[in-house]
Amino acid sequence: MKVVKYFAALLGMVLFAFALSQVHPDHNAPLTSDTHANIWVLSDTHFIAPSLHDEHTAYTEIKKSAAGKDMDYQPVAIHALVQRALKARPTALIITGDVTFNGAKASAESLMRRLQPLVDNGTKVLIIPGNHDIYDGWARAYKGKQQLMTEQISPSDWRQIFHTSYAQAAAQDPNSLSYRVNLNHQYQLLLLDSNIYTIEPSNRPPNTGGKLSPQTLSWVRQQLAIGAHAHRKSIVFMHHNLYNHNEAVNAGYVLDNSDALKKLLTKYHVPLLFSGHIHAQDISRDPAGQCPTIEVVSGAFSISPASYGIVSFSPDQITYQKKTTNLTPYLTSAQRKNPDLLHYQRYLKRLFLEDGEALAYGDLLDNGVTKEHDLDAAARLMGILNWRFFTGDDHPSKAELKRFHADPGWAVLERSPMLRRYLKTIVQDHNLNNQHLVIRHP
Repeated sequence: MKVVKYFAALLGMVLFAFALSQVHPDHNAPLTSDTHANIWVLSDTHFIAPSLHDEHTAYTEIKKSAAGKDMDYQPVAIHALVQRALKARPTALIITGDVTFNGAKASAESLMRRLQPLVDNGTKVLIIPGNHDIYDGWARAYKGKQQLMTEQISPSDWRQIFHTSYAQAAAQDPNSLSYRVNLNHQYQLLLLDSNIYTIEPSNRPPNTGGKLSPQTLSWVRQQLAIGAHAHRKSIVFMHHNLYNHNEAVNAGYVLDNSDALKKLLTKYHVPLLFSGHIHAQDISRDPAGQCPTIEVVSGAFSISPASYGIVSFSPDQITYQKKTTNLTPYLTSAQRKNPDLLHYQRYLKRLFLEDGEALAYGDLLDNGVTKEHDLDAAARLMGILNWRFFTGDDHPSKAELKRFHADPGWAVLERSPMLRRYLKTIVQDHNLNNQHLVIRHP
């Protein structure tokens, strides 16, 4: 009987220790002991594995719907990013979702292989899914004239492919793919799975909207409390937006229950949140003035200008600076003969301008504008203004704003109710500068 009681007591101690580790998992070592750390943040790589496509009809057709994304040269762009990071040695590189182009498992695996040199070199790679990543019914291979269904990514696949991300976790949410990482002794990172997806492979398009379940919100509350108890400031990362970043285009981009998350962020004094999804570079305070958290939305790495952010942490300050990708130093001699790669920024801008121009042409024709001169002027202006908005360059001077209004294309664009409304939301940003940020705190 005494032996039974002894083992029962021993088992109780083990279970208590386990429970304690789950409630207070701060015994996990932080990524760095340095009080000055830096991370690189990007979003929406929309990477497609080269093995999933060729240069024939099906692939050519799908590129027409790519909304300005670079689908051809992403392997080269990722290589350049990795090579630059290998030299700079950031503490971590974080991708806030839409890692893949339509959720093919082969694409996630291919991307992680390309990021592995960073892991091997000591930089932690921390990745969370976007709405295109888990059980996306559009997952396809493009061969010849055919679109062929290909294996989708399950939640368990995700954890396996990006196992080096979860290996850094001080805590993981059992109800989603969310996890927490201790950056150092001053900061912790909450990487949240904000997506809505099925529990099995899908035959439908991905759900654009996002939501944190009640269980995940409870987990977030617990992690924020743990951070406060350990005197660590929490920085949050998710795919969907916390705030409305465009009055005309926001449905499906802002988290469905953002108000509930804002209350937690306010209660625990979270200074900064990173997101993606909308593809536009934008830094914003709460437009309603209720939540103190500043949101940095990273422009998509797959569109112009293939940007990423460098975030530097010190005990009393956080700084953010947007950077753009330069391929040239990392091109082979053969690649340098390709003008698209040699002048990659020009190539990306052309892709995006063409997409904005096509948007204007189509809508204006639907609204009865038929004169070629008018269509050309309006499309050209829309392309430029749309590009400025998505790159975060929407703080024009008074002189620039005057030129935009005087442009012949402006009056033509206003003939379309939809374009007129959209135009008012993209020309001038009245919130924070979108290229850099400094947050000071005691």
